[in-house]
Amino acid sequence: NLKELLDCHDETCSSCVANHRCQFRDMNVAYSVKADTKEICSEEGIDESTHAIRLDTSKCVLCGRCIRACEEVAGTSAIIFGNRAKHMRIQPTFGGTLQETSCIKCGQCTLYCPVGAITEKSQVKEALDILANKGKKVTVVQVAPAVRVALSEAFGYKEGTVTTGKMVSALKALGFDLVYDTNYGADLTICEEAGELVNRLKDPKAVFPMFTSCCPAWVNYVEQSAPDFIPNLSSCRSPQGMLSSLIKNYLPKLLGIKQEEVMNFSIMPCTAKKDEIERPELQTKTGLKETDMVLTVRELVEMIKLSNID
Repeated sequence: NLKELLDCHDETCSSCVANHRCQFRDMNVAYSVKADTKEICSEEGIDESTHAIRLDTSKCVLCGRCIRACEEVAGTSAIIFGNRAKHMRIQPTFGGTLQETSCIKCGQCTLYCPVGAITEKSQVKEALDILANKGKKVTVVQVAPAVRVALSEAFGYKEGTVTTGKMVSALKALGFDLVYDTNYGADLTICEEAGELVNRLKDPKAVFPMFTSCCPAWVNYVEQSAPDFIPNLSSCRSPQGMLSSLIKNYLPKLLGIKQEEVMNFSIMPCTAKKDEIERPELQTKTGLKETDMVLTVRELVEMIKLSNID
């Protein structure tokens, strides 16, 4: 029941990423439930083994939503229930770390978690520090098409409202020097994929069907769970990867600066994008990451609110 869960729940609410959306806290307040004693029910600590997902079992309420999302939405089984009775907990499959499982970093589990037990790996503090102390560096941000609509809900607008102008103004107020639309990267991807498809159609030995490679979670799934289909994947980068390549390799030449002086951020609706930018094939010839940091919509919302931007 609620009291048993609360007795061993980590109540660091003010610093929790789910502070303003915690369903567990809302239920305890609604039913006037208070903890009498505090005991440590989970000794697993925090799992930050992946670049995208953070698992904190001390905040878990054992609802099982993340497990169902992983199995039924993502089609994998990266997390399961472990142990019995009061020692029951959510854990990565086989008891290892998330990185050692079939996790594709899609983040579906983070959408369904009612508390702050499983979340995107937040880089809000790091991003704000960079923007506040950037010196002579040029801070560039590209924004996915879905972001301008997803932001509307967080700031009280009617669902589906397009907030492009307000979004760009907020990004400029945060300290970004240049704002780019990932739609341009999508256009490049379409052109490249179309060219690749034409070449495959001309090649009698080509593998069909040709699958898109735009979604890094999908690419992770194929590589880990269906490796026989790797030849079917397009060789094209995702729209984020396309635009980041131009930003990191071409933009410095236009501005007359070094690659190291361009900090390239990306605002994306998918946590798997955080994992994608760590791939060695998405680095410059000098070994720099073409995308320095990926922030989710929720992270952007938090940055805007922390900066008191109205």
